[in-house]
Amino acid sequence: MTLDTDALRTLLCERLCQDIGVDTRPDGKVVLRTHFTFPDGDGYPFHLAEAPSGGLRLSDSGHTLMHISYEHDVDSFLSGTRGMLLDRIVGESGVSHSDGVFSIDTSAEQLPEAIFSFGQVLTRIYDLTMLSRSNVGSTFYDDLADCLTGFVDEAKIDRDYHPDVPNADAYTVDYRIEGKSGVPLFVYGVPNRDKARLTTIMLGHFHRHRLEFESVIIFQDQTDIPRVDLARLSDVGGDMVSSLESTEDLNRKIIRRVA
Repeated sequence: MTLDTDALRTLLCERLCQDIGVDTRPDGKVVLRTHFTFPDGDGYPFHLAEAPSGGLRLSDSGHTLMHISYEHDVDSFLSGTRGMLLDRIVGESGVSHSDGVFSIDTSAEQLPEAIFSFGQVLTRIYDLTMLSRSNVGSTFYDDLADCLTGFVDEAKIDRDYHPDVPNADAYTVDYRIEGKSGVPLFVYGVPNRDKARLTTIMLGHFHRHRLEFESVIIFQDQTDIPRVDLARLSDVGGDMVSSLESTEDLNRKIIRRVA
């Protein structure tokens, strides 16, 4: 079979022209219609305007971060590991980011290329939300750190703390926080089953050596931990928080123990 490249070229040009539309809204703003969509089916809002330096400016008018905010905290999304990946995507693509708006400047002749390039960039940015839904420890610990420093003065928090017990180097506490009446609060982040088992071993070691402390265990998603491992951890641990999204529960259990 020989491909009729001329016919394919004609077909693609016709279909692509049909699939990309240019609309002028009542407020005078120009919006492009494309097949790029968010997971909920809403189309990418490509706004077109004159660029301050001449040519055209293609922007999302802040709608990408608005969609992300439906299920995620935008401040956390823009910081930590996801924030670094976002900065890398923006830096590599030539897209600008200011006040929550992503944009790219182009000429009229290069607008078709800019539309596809900009769509790919917004897709990569939105896909960063998937990191917070998977068991990626780096983003979980970044989010945990942000939560703790939001509740507690950072000067009162010791990260990667080693208590005064035998073989202390092997028994690291994620966070030690100054507690009331001189009793420290040990906070552990648990993103998966392996960390749950390790935390059980550590807390058991502290109890055997009669270390005085209180503890709060914060899960990435408690439902991901097998029941047997969760039961063993509950035997040696103190309060538990099912996920970082349980902010009221987390705040209450941390604040009431902190000096």
